[in-house]
Amino acid sequence: MVKKRASTQQAEANIHLENIKKKSKQYKIYFMQQLRNPSRAFEQGEKDFSNGMLSILLFAVVYTVSLFLVVNRNYFGESLGFFPFFVQIMFLTLLLFGIGVFALFIANNFFGSPHSLKAIISFYGGQLSPFLISIAISFLLIIIQTFTYGNIILMISFIFALFVLPLYLVSFLATKKTPGLDSLYGFILYIAVFVLLFLILVTILADTMLGTYLDRMVYLF
Repeated sequence: MVKKRASTQQAEANIHLENIKKKSKQYKIYFMQQLRNPSRAFEQGEKDFSNGMLSILLFAVVYTVSLFLVVNRNYFGESLGFFPFFVQIMFLTLLLFGIGVFALFIANNFFGSPHSLKAIISFYGGQLSPFLISIAISFLLIIIQTFTYGNIILMISFIFALFVLPLYLVSFLATKKTPGLDSLYGFILYIAVFVLLFLILVTILADTMLGTYLDRMVYLF
């Protein structure tokens, strides 16, 4: 009975491992396709939702780990706890992605050619391949203690992925609209929604431990 249970668990583990390998291979193909042709995401729509979401998560993870190494090395005198830092900065980064996605979704619904939330996430994640490479380069530079260049690339990658890229997306979606609200007003609506949600987020986090981290990290940039 014990042997049978062990063999069943082993078989389930093998199936799980094979599924991981299969999904990893699929994501690798997706990543290379998006790197060569980022606009492909606009043709796929919701089909690439899971891959787009994975790109967002990968960016957030690599960014958070890289930032931890920079902050721990360059600012804090004592050892900084990795887990609380990782959870809070990862949470903040995903919130910023969420604000961008939500603002795009709201603005896009006024363009006259609305897309689903899943499609917006697919569009966003589909443009992240170049920035995943740049942030990976930043991580490697930080690992070999080339902090100056690593920090610069990290900051540029973050700014482009979280603030500049959504502007490109809203501009693209505005040009693909059917008759409805003028593109200029849709663009202004995106900016208004993003800024409003961002200010609310900053206000909420100001008195938290995460706000303390952010205040200290200002000195790094």
